[in-house]
Amino acid sequence: MTAISTHVERSLAQTVAVTGRWKAGSTHTRIINKTLSLVDFTARGVFHVWRNRRYLTLVKLANMALVNVQFVLKTERVIGRPYSMKIEPTNICNTKCQLCPTGIGLEGRPKGKMDLDRLKKLIDSLSWHLRDLDLSMWGDPLIVPDIYEMIRHAHDRCIWTYISSNLHAFKLNPKPGQKSQAELLVESGLDTLTCSLHGASQATYEIYQPGKNFDEAVEKVKHILSTRDKMGSKTPAVQLNFVVTKHNEHECGEFQKLADELGCKAVFSTASMNARFQGQDHKLQTLGLADDLLKKKVRTHLEDWLPSDPLFVFEPYKKMKLTGEVDDGDYNGKKPFACSWPWRQSVINWDGQVVACCGSFDPGEDLGDVFEHGFAKVWNSKPYRLARRSFKRRLTDEQAKDNACANCPGFML
Repeated sequence: MTAISTHVERSLAQTVAVTGRWKAGSTHTRIINKTLSLVDFTARGVFHVWRNRRYLTLVKLANMALVNVQFVLKTERVIGRPYSMKIEPTNICNTKCQLCPTGIGLEGRPKGKMDLDRLKKLIDSLSWHLRDLDLSMWGDPLIVPDIYEMIRHAHDRCIWTYISSNLHAFKLNPKPGQKSQAELLVESGLDTLTCSLHGASQATYEIYQPGKNFDEAVEKVKHILSTRDKMGSKTPAVQLNFVVTKHNEHECGEFQKLADELGCKAVFSTASMNARFQGQDHKLQTLGLADDLLKKKVRTHLEDWLPSDPLFVFEPYKKMKLTGEVDDGDYNGKKPFACSWPWRQSVINWDGQVVACCGSFDPGEDLGDVFEHGFAKVWNSKPYRLARRSFKRRLTDEQAKDNACANCPGFML
């Protein structure tokens, strides 16, 4: 980055910080507050465009504007295309994360990996409107040998790239005559890597990731950082993820200290409890539990995992913990929480099936096959349009059947 680029980015960042403080600390009249909000919005928009200028074109910016207008209007048919996507290289994982449906052994979609050539063709067809791409979903992307070439292909198509990994498939030592995985990761052009730790000690770490070694994971993070620095690269930026639960919230301070020592960003995430699976078996079939038994099971699950800090508890879980009812609201036709997934984002699973959001695990919620029909046709297919309709108008029972958005409050419980 040139000196002038560094100066401009720093100045823009400072401007965004100032406008944000103005907005947060404002005690002025309604008109002044609206003006401050507009200034803050404009500053953030300029900063976003400047920071992501490598990945933005006039066509992408126009598409983003169009999509956002349609999101505000909640249109059923979207003329624009999603500018943020997740494409799943694999749904195979080597870790038993205790709040993840893959980790606890639920059998949703058959296990598999996306073919490299298929993924390349997908990216080529989507690159004109994609600003960013997350190559992570229900599996660990580093299990796929082709992941580095997948990232590189997206990078070369001017798409910002991201993956999240537990690093258990990552190897420190290469085979003789081969590049290390850390070198391949840096060379791929990956913009951001999130490392899933969720603990600051072995005792806490293995509660969420049973049988895994905390020190080994930290050593791999250090190796990636040192390799990146030796290669003179600024990317990937490395983040350490900490999903806050009852079992690890006492280590938030230690986790922040660890991230600071490593030179990484600490990300503290609110946990999804995935309580909707409590009434199902490992094949996602209903257990047929009596109402009182199901409620007790849900309450026990939440009592076992919800942290005491309300900042890291989604509001519905607070009531759910008391009542045991997973869905005590009628969300068909209204959403108490803002969700932009059906307009701004989309997900393509390893087998080509498109789903509405990153929380959709059950293949019964699939919206269409991108390899068979192409993404444009799936994007405005009847199931997708009905998903968007459920934000403004109630769907019939038949329309709502197997539609992930129909009875979702705005994020999957």
